[in-house]
Amino acid sequence: MKDVAVALYYSKQCKYSVHALISAIDTEVSNVDLFLISENENFFFKLFSIAKAYRKVIVGFSLLTTFLHKILWLITYLSKNKGNNVIIVAGGPHATGDPVGTLNLGFDVVFLGESEKTFTQFISEIADKGDPFSIPGIAYRENGEYFFNGRAKPIPLDTYPPFPYWRRMFNPIELTRGCPFQCGYCQTPFIHGFIPRHRSISNVLKYAEIFWKHGLRDLRFIIPNALAYGSVDGLKPNVNSLVELLDSLSLLKRRYGGRVFLGSFPSEIRPEFLTFDLAKLLKKHVDNRKIIIGAQSGSERILRILRRGHSVGDVVSAVEAAVKAGFNVDVDFIFGFPNETEEDVEKSIKLMEKLVKLGVRIHAHTFLPLPGSPLENAPPGKIPYKIKKFIMKIYGSGKVYGDWVKQEKLAKIIDEMRRKGMIRVRERWKLKLKKGYGLSLIRV
Repeated sequence: MKDVAVALYYSKQCKYSVHALISAIDTEVSNVDLFLISENENFFFKLFSIAKAYRKVIVGFSLLTTFLHKILWLITYLSKNKGNNVIIVAGGPHATGDPVGTLNLGFDVVFLGESEKTFTQFISEIADKGDPFSIPGIAYRENGEYFFNGRAKPIPLDTYPPFPYWRRMFNPIELTRGCPFQCGYCQTPFIHGFIPRHRSISNVLKYAEIFWKHGLRDLRFIIPNALAYGSVDGLKPNVNSLVELLDSLSLLKRRYGGRVFLGSFPSEIRPEFLTFDLAKLLKKHVDNRKIIIGAQSGSERILRILRRGHSVGDVVSAVEAAVKAGFNVDVDFIFGFPNETEEDVEKSIKLMEKLVKLGVRIHAHTFLPLPGSPLENAPPGKIPYKIKKFIMKIYGSGKVYGDWVKQEKLAKIIDEMRRKGMIRVRERWKLKLKKGYGLSLIRV
């Protein structure tokens, strides 16, 4: 019998985070075998075959609230039928936001926050027959009580490759973690912290070259705000860093015939950052014809409640600057926020009408009460009738796109999971800080 195997659930919804874990495991751990079990495979047949061949098998899930309901049956069956040599663990945004609920779904261990370092430490402890419950960054149950070992230290992004290219797995390069804003609907700063950390330009160029050398062409980036790269606090642009990054990428891409996409998904732009000069800088260097600007609401009151940190005027100015620089523009709006009044709805419609006249396409979303976000306990988002009427008015002309209908249904599913006790964000207070691990950063 072999010693230790790690089996990771692999699907299109979580593949970027799984790639990050693979990079960390392959970098840090040498004495375990790693398997990916695709959502399209016979999960249990493959897993139980692996379990017969190894002393210990660690089965890992990177959980998003948005697809949790689709794999609940799998988690339930696995937790009830796994052998004594199988350990089921979870990480990702959902597990971080709802550790108690995630443990109650049947997981043995939950990893909170970014998990590359803690997960590799956990694997090493299992492989070396040490104490896997001694590491920071995990939550677990012991004698009916819930324990938390305290937050692990944030990792410098240069520590691990952004993708496991040696396995021919690629994804956008993550430029930055952390965000100083605390938008009510967003999990990001509560997972990665409020102080941004950036991948160094030399490191970005190293992996951009590897990406293009493998014959791939379109390089994209993951960053909460494309124009905050290199910023110390994330509150204002670091123009020098942006110029150096974009100049360097432009020189490199010519050598390989590559293309650079920044400011389009998954790297949208905050409106108060986008001036005409920065729009011209982007236009000079990037290959995307379109950029995405986050507005979320046309009501100043709602923007303040959400702690967005910008005004309606900032949105209009950013769109005008982008259009003047030659970009097509998509603008994000989220509908169905809690405590949204009819006046707030009218103001959002008024702003959207103005933006559409400027040539904007609206990217429509429905509010989701995600665990780990400030509005995690809010009612599910429901699109007001007037918004639906406006959307249908512009839909035929191609001025709106998005999954707002699916998300409205998903918001109800999330609310139903809360009512059934599958999501238990209100019970984070049950987590007891393990003695000797410092202060807990879990919000209650």
